[in-house]
Amino acid sequence: MRAKHLIIAGGAYLEGLEKRLRGYVMPVGTYVMATEPRADVRALIPGNEAVADLNFVLDYYRRSADDRMLFGGRVSYSKRPPRNLGAAMLARAVKVFPQLKDAKVEFAWGGFVDITRNRAPHFGRLGRNILFLEGFSGHGLALTGLAGKLAAEAVAGQAERFDVFARIPHARFPGGEALRTPALVLATSWFRLRDLL
Repeated sequence: MRAKHLIIAGGAYLEGLEKRLRGYVMPVGTYVMATEPRADVRALIPGNEAVADLNFVLDYYRRSADDRMLFGGRVSYSKRPPRNLGAAMLARAVKVFPQLKDAKVEFAWGGFVDITRNRAPHFGRLGRNILFLEGFSGHGLALTGLAGKLAAEAVAGQAERFDVFARIPHARFPGGEALRTPALVLATSWFRLRDLL
């Protein structure tokens, strides 16, 4: 295959593809559950806002169009989902919405987000015509549309806005392949403790 430009933009799912990018992002599991449709969900979030708390390891939630509570959060560094994922997510939801204590979870799923050390997106070039976009750190829904637009502008020869992001300094996670996950778990545990206090 031949191409004039290459854009590497697969987030946590491309770990190890390009060795020059190794260590800049850490794949972290995050999870969501959906209850059965419930008549009381509209009253819990009457304006249907999408809500996220301010904790370092945050929870986020909203109601679906068919009146299910969608509740996301938790993190996993082991690349394995937690046991009894639906029940674990419901327990978190009940802390915010005690009214859900008798709710039934119909769906629970997860995926990986690509976290950078400074939580800022990591954009740049590996060559004149090779761009990369990674490290959305859980903000991909908001940032990936913008990232695609900026990459398209750069490919079209107008890279000024792309280059603003490319100038954000980034560092690799310490510890290399073997120790970076334990180091991140230790650091995150500290911030979780601060959230609890």
